[in-house]
Amino acid sequence: MKVKFLLVLSALVVFSFSLSFGAGYTIDHVDGAYGTQDSIQTGVPVVFYIRTTNDSNYIFGVGTNGFRIYSPDSATWGGTVPDTVYPGWSAFWAFGFYLNAYSVDGAGADTVGFGGIGGLSTGPGLPAGFDSVTYSITIGPIDTTNHGKTICIDSSYYPPAGEWLWGADPPNNGISPNWYATPQCYTIINPNELAVTEIGGGNLPAEFSLQQNYPNPFNPTTQINFDLPTKSKVSILIYNVLGQKIKTLVDEQLEAGKYVEEWDGTNDAGVKVSSGIYFYKMQADNFVQTKKMMLLK
Repeated sequence: MKVKFLLVLSALVVFSFSLSFGAGYTIDHVDGAYGTQDSIQTGVPVVFYIRTTNDSNYIFGVGTNGFRIYSPDSATWGGTVPDTVYPGWSAFWAFGFYLNAYSVDGAGADTVGFGGIGGLSTGPGLPAGFDSVTYSITIGPIDTTNHGKTICIDSSYYPPAGEWLWGADPPNNGISPNWYATPQCYTIINPNELAVTEIGGGNLPAEFSLQQNYPNPFNPTTQINFDLPTKSKVSILIYNVLGQKIKTLVDEQLEAGKYVEEWDGTNDAGVKVSSGIYFYKMQADNFVQTKKMMLLK
């Protein structure tokens, strides 16, 4: 199983008229996101969708730019599969749209390249004003052992050092498209690690509330009770005194009711944290509240 993959867009021949500022790529959306869009879940394929925009003249070829999938804390996942998702995408490229696989380390294909060639008298090329999702990059399913780790997607040179370019006019003066995302990183969530217990009985709460954890101070575990008067998207995050998030305790849609969640003093990687003061922050709809707790060992 590989730890790092490099996905790139490459073309055999690339020509274009000059492109104005604003043409480029963004992450449009992610299938397999968990709750907030900065988390992805285990057990399902995760698909990143890439939007292409061209606000200048039409492009004869698309190439030499790409996307890198990596993990700063050694998360692992299954194969990486690139594809095109725009209907009729290949019709823009009279000489075809190509998919090539490469290996940087010799251990299997960890670099995947696309290339489209068209325009001039051979085909339409990429039209001026084009703005649509064009590519998908699928990874996973991600194993549950990666809960709390991180996967990032970023632009990348090809292959793996070179140029990040769309075309040339004249041929030796390439134009760099914009990559609007910078590195976009996602926390891996195993939903089974975020199970919340509903407290049955009684009337539904009249308002949102976050109660003081009990016991406090605590060792080794503590419970946090909270109330929801309506069905809500709820997040409860734990921070250290430096303001760094160390644990996603709750991140899911819950029905109206009274709930309790236990924290065992571990971070998102499952490692026990040190003694000290910590803060837990709940957000649900427009309700936001933060409370302090102390872990003693």
